Amino acid sequence: MSEHTFSIEFQPIGIRVIYSEPITVLEAARQAGITLRSDCGGKGSCGKCAVQIVEGSSSPLTRNEIIFRKGGMLQQNERLACETILDENAKIYIPSGSLSAAQVLQTEGILKSVDVHSPIRVEFLSMTPPTLAAPKSDLENILEAKPGLYFENDDQALFTLRKISPQIRKQGWKAYAICSQNRILTVCTEEPARLLGLAVDIGSTKIACYLMDLTSGNTLAAKGVPNPQIAYGEDIIARLSYAMQGAEQEERLHSDLIRAINQAAEELVKTIGAQAEEIADFCMVGNTAMHHFFLHLPTRQLATSPFTPAIKKETLISAETIGVKGLPGSRIVVPGPIAGFVGSDHLAFLLASGFGEDGVVRLGIDIGTNTEIALQKGKRIISCSTASGPAFEGAHIRFGMRASRGAIEHVAIDQNGKARCKVIGDGEATGICGSGILDAISEMKRSGILNQRGRLDAENSNVAKDGEGVRFYRLLSASDGQREITLSQKDIDQILLAKGAIRSGIAILMDTLQVAAQEIEEVLIAGAFGSYLNPYHAIQIGMLPSVDLGKIKAVGNAAGAGARLMLLSEEMRQKASALAQRIEHLELNTYPDFELFFANGIRL
Repeated sequence: MSEHTFSIEFQPIGIRVIYSEPITVLEAARQAGITLRSDCGGKGSCGKCAVQIVEGSSSPLTRNEIIFRKGGMLQQNERLACETILDENAKIYIPSGSLSAAQVLQTEGILKSVDVHSPIRVEFLSMTPPTLAAPKSDLENILEAKPGLYFENDDQALFTLRKISPQIRKQGWKAYAICSQNRILTVCTEEPARLLGLAVDIGSTKIACYLMDLTSGNTLAAKGVPNPQIAYGEDIIARLSYAMQGAEQEERLHSDLIRAINQAAEELVKTIGAQAEEIADFCMVGNTAMHHFFLHLPTRQLATSPFTPAIKKETLISAETIGVKGLPGSRIVVPGPIAGFVGSDHLAFLLASGFGEDGVVRLGIDIGTNTEIALQKGKRIISCSTASGPAFEGAHIRFGMRASRGAIEHVAIDQNGKARCKVIGDGEATGICGSGILDAISEMKRSGILNQRGRLDAENSNVAKDGEGVRFYRLLSASDGQREITLSQKDIDQILLAKGAIRSGIAILMDTLQVAAQEIEEVLIAGAFGSYLNPYHAIQIGMLPSVDLGKIKAVGNAAGAGARLMLLSEEMRQKASALAQRIEHLELNTYPDFELFFANGIRL
């Protein structure tokens, strides 16, 4: 009996894939390389993966789909990709709002000057042709040409000799060794035009890659790409849960990450006419989960108390072993995480921002799906992690989205209580991103539309109720080409929880070091959200302590800047290692009166 097969065609992308077993639309899209929004990790609870079945039949409506249709989050012709099972030919239309949009992926970060001391260097080899009187082997000839050089192992020596033995004879026994300190990576007959390195900041949402000149220290090209793991869950916990399903899922999270880094690297080197095989050194940073996914380490322990990493020390691993394309013999330096939810990206942020170099009372905040916060006073640096969730990236918000074309990025409310919205790309709005949400909350508070407890005022003429009696504020009304966009009480509650998590983390660090708001000399906010955030509004809603606006500074992708510093300089790697030893990690959940700090943080 022939195997039953069927095809699924995805439009408007135009991809058609053959399957042999029943499959959900979400999993089919993943296998086709299409990244659908799946903020809940495919559990049917977020409603973001709406699709339309244009042709073919599917499984019956589920309870979640019926609820979302009643609530207006799903149109009558839409299904949830994660809950819809197909087992015969079908054509699927994916609305633009269900795709992980081409968001604004920030790579810029303030990179301080550094003396370049890369371990990568080139050594000229002038060898003596072998004779009957002195029949040196090629390996002896290479090593004796520059005493002190060595191959790490026989595998690397054999790999190099297979390529170089015929060539050195044609080139008159002259060659160049590309070395990491005294370890020979490879031997070539022409002097390399440049020495390339790749620094990577692996974020939950995006991967920022920097192609560096290891001689001059210049950034030759930079690129931000979406983290493909978003397809398995918006937040870290969802991805850890997916990994816990089995070895196949763990492997998928690892391989998707490696594939994305390799593709980004290929695109970067093309811009300067090079190849990925010329990249001689690497530095990778990321939160603890990304660190473990990248190194293909078990992650189950990160999802359960006491949330301990498999490894905390710096790792130096072969690029080939991990699957990253680079110069044969090249290695990747991977700084160790600080704690279960405080990773090496936080260390890189602190390194690039001057923590540990002076006695300035400095507050550093990297806002994301998991927000890391550090406070420095005197010789002490204390860090914590807050489960702020992805609300500021649009998840769990009905019309929420990341910063991409069509997102409302700024909101002002006039004296009549009407919203005026600025949209990325200046076209019709399709949703609202984090900076717009923060503006809206602050402006609604100022206008009296929201009270101190974060409740929408039912008596306000600009507040309405939906079919289920849930209050909402209308940002944009429906018109030709423009969908209605609102913020409901449920949306506001999600934002206040995220804001409360961040504010309570800051307050607890200030309480621990006995720092008053007026003592803080510098507030550094990292990440893409920090670059668009209006500091005045952040203070007005109580997300940041009340400090002079001049003390607040957006530093962009400081984690990427720190990764570049460590790539370019052995001294900076040592400084980062020493800084990691100084950082005191504080577990917020065990702090006295944590619940009170959190409750106060939620209030407007």
